[in-house]
Amino acid sequence: MRNISLLTVDAAGTLLTPWPSVGAIYAQTARAKGIKVTDQDLDSRFGHAFAEAQNATDTLQGNEKEFWKKVVALTFQPFMVGRSIDSLFEELWDLFARGDPWRLAKGAETTLSTLCERGYRLAILSNNDSRLRTVLKDLQVDHLFEHLFISSELGFEKPDSQIFKAVETKMLIPPEELMHIGDSYSRDYMGAKIAGWTPLLYDSDSGEDDHISHFSKLLDLLP
Repeated sequence: MRNISLLTVDAAGTLLTPWPSVGAIYAQTARAKGIKVTDQDLDSRFGHAFAEAQNATDTLQGNEKEFWKKVVALTFQPFMVGRSIDSLFEELWDLFARGDPWRLAKGAETTLSTLCERGYRLAILSNNDSRLRTVLKDLQVDHLFEHLFISSELGFEKPDSQIFKAVETKMLIPPEELMHIGDSYSRDYMGAKIAGWTPLLYDSDSGEDDHISHFSKLLDLLP
């Protein structure tokens, strides 16, 4: 293992996840407005809507709210024919800016606190929008991170090498002393690897040294 100085952590899908699911949260909010949908309806549509919006909308700097409005509109498309999405979208936009619909990964807070005590520096590196700042503050973990590198604020996303370079420049740390953990093989693992960092994939426990399924395993890798 290299001599690591700083660990960057992906947010959604790694450090935190929507609870119980995006579809369930969308559906609960919609039903309160009289829209007849089930959790399963929206869970099944959300992934497709997100992928379609990524292809159709610039998610980068200045367009984060436009992107998510497109996602919500596509998710609800069959259930709101002839109805405006505006009110529902604004409610969902504000809701996901709070800590309530999010849950931290098991063992994450304790593990990251221990790494800080061991002298490791921590930062967030996430394809996300500015609401992540208030979410982490609400969940009372923002103090663990020296800096939040958020794609919508920087103007480029993982796996673009520019976002990894932005971390190196801001934190004044060379790539060989940087480690990144995230749940996407293409964006997190390969993005970090190509940048010359030490990559870690957060997924099912495959037994490989560069795959972990629980945050506590970081304590073995970063003694």
